[in-house]
Amino acid sequence: MTALAPIVIAAGIALSLALISVAAALSVRSLGARYRDTVLESATVAFSDLFIFLDRGRLMMMSAVATVLFSALMYLLTRNALVAAGVAVACLFGPTVAHRQLGIRRRNKLVQQLPDSLDALVGALRSGLSLAQALSLLAEQLPEPSNQEFGLVIRKLRLGLGIDEVLVEFEQRIPTQEHIMFTTCMRISREIGGNLTEALERLADTIRKKIAMEGKIAALTSQGKLQGIVVACLPLFVMWALDSIEPEAMHPLFNTWLGIGVLTVIAALEVLGFVLIRKIVRIDV
Repeated sequence: MTALAPIVIAAGIALSLALISVAAALSVRSLGARYRDTVLESATVAFSDLFIFLDRGRLMMMSAVATVLFSALMYLLTRNALVAAGVAVACLFGPTVAHRQLGIRRRNKLVQQLPDSLDALVGALRSGLSLAQALSLLAEQLPEPSNQEFGLVIRKLRLGLGIDEVLVEFEQRIPTQEHIMFTTCMRISREIGGNLTEALERLADTIRKKIAMEGKIAALTSQGKLQGIVVACLPLFVMWALDSIEPEAMHPLFNTWLGIGVLTVIAALEVLGFVLIRKIVRIDV
């Protein structure tokens, strides 16, 4: 009986390890399925709104490759598994961040193109074309991404939707002040009458002046934005320099729980300072 005790203990340990491995595998599989159905699925739909069509499998492959590459690179640079794990977790949400940045760039480009689009619409209306024909002409002749949005408007009109409903959806797809003013101008002109071409012409001039003013403000506040970046990066540079000069003195900062706690506080203060500086230099027109 005594001789069988080590065998029973070893079998129990092996069975426990097997059960833990199975539970871990099932948990990882469940988390992977949830990640695929939430983050990747929503990102795929969101990218399609930007006329970027990626299937879920391809997006998952891109996310996995980016996660492995960036986490491995960060581990090689820092030799810290915790930092590499944090980078890997951040990369998993890369599709959501990429969609947000691409959406901001696309909206800014649409705003920049809107005055020329309105001038083209005014010219088409004055030449005798109907509103639907003028919008169809814009969908054919405007550069991307404006032609995509007006092309979507034309397709909805051809499906039988009313112009008011299409304008509301257009406003929801591009929720900028300039496009809201455009759709409001169109609806008011349809409801109470008036010269639509003159209203659109004045609107184009107003938007063009607004864009010029925003450009001047961006140029004047660029120094403050650069200062925010420098202030955020300076502690990281000093930390790297001290780690290169005195690695023994900096060793507890990266390899003890107290040091990791200090790094967490530093990271939170860095993000808070950067956000506050960005809010200070951000001026809405």
